Amino acid sequence: MADRALELVMDCGQAMLANGGEVFRAQDTMEIMARSLGITDFQVYVLTNGIFASAKGGTINAVRHVPSFSTNLGRVEAINAISRKVADGELDLSGAECELHRALDTPVFSNRTEHLASLVGSGCFAFLFGGGPAEMLVSCLAGALESIIVKRFAHHHMSRIFTDILAALSCTLLAHIAHRFYAPLNVNVSIIGALMVLTPGVSLTMAIRDIINADYLSGTIRLFDALLVAGCLAAGVSLGYLLMQGIMGVIA
Repeated sequence: MADRALELVMDCGQAMLANGGEVFRAQDTMEIMARSLGITDFQVYVLTNGIFASAKGGTINAVRHVPSFSTNLGRVEAINAISRKVADGELDLSGAECELHRALDTPVFSNRTEHLASLVGSGCFAFLFGGGPAEMLVSCLAGALESIIVKRFAHHHMSRIFTDILAALSCTLLAHIAHRFYAPLNVNVSIIGALMVLTPGVSLTMAIRDIINADYLSGTIRLFDALLVAGCLAAGVSLGYLLMQGIMGVIA
C-alpha cells in the first residue's frame, strides 16, 4: 500500500512539473498528499526536471525525470484540487488515482486552435507596438508560420534551439519580403509582434519565483532556459537580416 501511495504522489508531482507548475507548488502538494495518505518519513527534493523522493526511513525510494514541460494550468489546478480533497478526507487512495487519471485525460488544444491563437496574438502584439493594418497582417502570417514550424519540429523531436532559430528566421524573412512589395511597411514592428508569442515569459516568471523562494538551482535552470530561448530568437532575426542583405546585394 505504501508503494502504491508513493507512486500516486510521484505521479502528481511529475504531472504538475510537466504541465507548468512551479517547483515549490509541486513539492508542497506532494508533501501534503504523502502526509494525508499516511506515508511515513517522506522526504522529497524537486527540481525543474526531476523529482527524488524516499519514504519509511529510506526503504522506499523513487526518482522521476521530467525532460520537458508545457503549460496547461488546468491540469495543475485539477491536481491541486485532488490534494485538497485527499487532505480533507474526501478521497481515498483509489479515488485519488481515478481523479488523477481523469485530470491527465483533460483534452488539450488542437494544433489548428494553437495556430489560430498564435496568428491572432501576433497581430494584437503588432497593434500594441504601434503597427497599422499592414503590420498586423504580416505579423499574423508570421505568427501562424512560426506556430506551424514549432509544432512540426516538436512532432519530429527536433532540438528546441534549432526550432526557435528557424521560427525567428522565417518570421524575419517573411517581413522583409512583404516590405519589398509594400514599402511603407514597418518591418521591425511586424517582426516584434510575431516574436512576442515565442518569448519565454512563463519560464522567466517561474525562474524569478523559484529564486525568491530560495530554490536557487531550479530558478537558475529556468532562467538559463529563458535566456537561451531569447538568444535563439535573436540569432534567428540576425540571420534573417544578414540573408536579406546578402540576397539584395546579389540582386543589386
